[in-house]
Amino acid sequence: MGNLLTGISSERKLTEREEDQVFSELASLCTSPGYIHAIAYFCFRDNLIKYSGQLGVKDMDSHYEGSSLLRSEISTLIGLMARSLIVADMPTPETFQRYVDRTDELMQELHHAMAAEAFFGGKDWHALFAAGKDPFQDGAAMREPIFYGGESAYNFQYKALTQLKYEADDGWLAKMRGFRIADALAVTKAIGDFHLRRLSLLRKEMRAQTPDQWTFLPAFTFTIDDIATSSGVEIAITEAVLSSFRFESGERNDPFTGLSEFNETNVRPILDLGDGTYVLLQHYQLQESLYESPFFWMMADDDYRAIATTNRGKFTESYSSGCLRSVFGDARVLTNVDIYRGKNRYAEADALVLFGNQAIVVQAKSKRLTLDARKGNDLALRDDFKKAVANAYDQALLCADALQRSGEFVFRNVTRKELKIEEPIEIIYPLCVLADHYPALTFQARQFLEVKPSDVVRSPLVTDVFTLDVIAEFLETPLHFLNYLNLRARAYNKLLITNELIPLSYHLRNNLWLDDKYDMVTLGEDFTAHVDVAMAVRRQGASGSREIKGVLTRYRGTPIGSIVEQIEAASIPQLTEMGVWLLQLSDSSANGLSQALEKQNKAAVREGRTKDISLPFDGQQAGLTIHISSLSDDVARDKILQHARLKKYDLKAERWYGIVLRPGDLRIRLALALTDPWQSNSEMDAMLAKLPRRPPAPLHEISSQARKTGRNEPCSCGSGLKYKKCCLNR
Repeated sequence: MGNLLTGISSERKLTEREEDQVFSELASLCTSPGYIHAIAYFCFRDNLIKYSGQLGVKDMDSHYEGSSLLRSEISTLIGLMARSLIVADMPTPETFQRYVDRTDELMQELHHAMAAEAFFGGKDWHALFAAGKDPFQDGAAMREPIFYGGESAYNFQYKALTQLKYEADDGWLAKMRGFRIADALAVTKAIGDFHLRRLSLLRKEMRAQTPDQWTFLPAFTFTIDDIATSSGVEIAITEAVLSSFRFESGERNDPFTGLSEFNETNVRPILDLGDGTYVLLQHYQLQESLYESPFFWMMADDDYRAIATTNRGKFTESYSSGCLRSVFGDARVLTNVDIYRGKNRYAEADALVLFGNQAIVVQAKSKRLTLDARKGNDLALRDDFKKAVANAYDQALLCADALQRSGEFVFRNVTRKELKIEEPIEIIYPLCVLADHYPALTFQARQFLEVKPSDVVRSPLVTDVFTLDVIAEFLETPLHFLNYLNLRARAYNKLLITNELIPLSYHLRNNLWLDDKYDMVTLGEDFTAHVDVAMAVRRQGASGSREIKGVLTRYRGTPIGSIVEQIEAASIPQLTEMGVWLLQLSDSSANGLSQALEKQNKAAVREGRTKDISLPFDGQQAGLTIHISSLSDDVARDKILQHARLKKYDLKAERWYGIVLRPGDLRIRLALALTDPWQSNSEMDAMLAKLPRRPPAPLHEISSQARKTGRNEPCSCGSGLKYKKCCLNR
């Protein structure tokens, strides 16, 4: 990366006005008569994805254009409008257009003003860099990514997770609020469905109207009777649900005096117009509030607070574990693991995943960003982060320490049964999971978390239940999941992003490949378009492709794909890391290896002899030797061990793997991993001196360099014998 100081000065350049000046003008505009029609237009323009036929990535382009308003920006407009009496009279076309144009201008200026404060705001960049300090590690700098970071949850995820989150609290909700969580979900769904039907009819009606009659507001309005009829929920219960999320017609949103102040219409987004008509401009806002608000209602009840807290923690742990079970299977995911040293409890893992020689330590938390932190209060921001993420990471490190010294500790599950850690754990991934949407979580983790990676304990993945759900949806096999954790840990300090869906989507297409010549890489939110489309197809039944071509499809039907599947199915400890490295091969290298395997396999079947391939893993101080052999197990084991040892010694590698494949179907017969430290050995030197010296071929050239060994040449297996007296007739 170039000099960060280039072009940076301490003067504000993005906008001439301060944030509060722009906000003040915007507030005045939003309380204009009929402004609600402009907001309805923005909701149609920027919240809805319009497509015909099959949903594709190009259909998402408008959603990520800089000219589109984010939901957080539209929520700001709604909150400002609610500071005074909402007048729903239809404005003239000229007035309406002025509302729209000026709002777009002000929202852009507001963003620039906030960015100017984050970038400049009295900072002396040269002094900060000279002192080795990060200019973005303060509350003021965090306000911009927190507000503009976007959402981490899809609307359909809120529906599924809300039911799970509050199913244990149904009794309290029925008694204190007059509805159960299923009732609230049914009403919420009915409002969304009603809006879509109204919108479809409205667009047809507008074709027959004159421009002065055009408005999208009717698509977002409804009555209690409309929703009770549509949902099938009795009217008294429907009223109970609506009243819990309704902003009354006589109320004023007076406390909302700045972007970081509390906006009541985010919590109660259903606007009462006072004539029996209600307006919900952003359906997503209602779904989010239904997911988050009930917990705060319960926390206000002194008698129920402890139960609500316990239930929330159980939900986070249970859901996180469920996502991991869908990938690794029930037997490999242990929950509520207590770790003891003697009689004292040393640490606790909410979940522990064991696969081969690798482990994932899960710490789940139910914390969210407070209002003071959103305002840019540096102490509040750091305190929130400590409670939500830093403490979880510290707990994960304690568990990782115990796993590395498992002989000194006793591991027990929730039933107090002792758990045996069968294999030495060589790689550990901390996974910190939050229950709620935490704005700019990935960016905050990069800025605030003091990461302590080692050869064994890698940099953590910090995410929420929504993103973990998406990761498990796509990376649905163990090695693919571990591969992402591996690459993501390596890129921890290199990526500058706001949420985890961005690198996930990039990974699914490009295997999270980042050029080493760059110290820092920024990925925009438009990278998530591929995941957005595939999730809509998978979860909402949209017409389109459920696949993302890339890392999940490139090995399909290839010999490498078969080997990876076998390693996953058997959880072969010796080969777990090798399986991850196979997934990280470049396309040219993967194609070369697959072609070489196919060629050598045909030769092994045709000639009835052992065929071999050896290759180093680029940049890993490791390599792999493959024998395709029908020799007896004992002989085949000796051959692959001897050959792998020789290759490891020759290249002074830290690790070398060996596998024996059965000719024909290429099923794994034997596997080994050599991890002993390299030491000079005169016997090995003598054996190498007898072999032809050919530098290892790049992987993409293997298929063309798999030449035959001469009868009188030393056998490539490393036995020291001539080929004709060793593997020629085997």
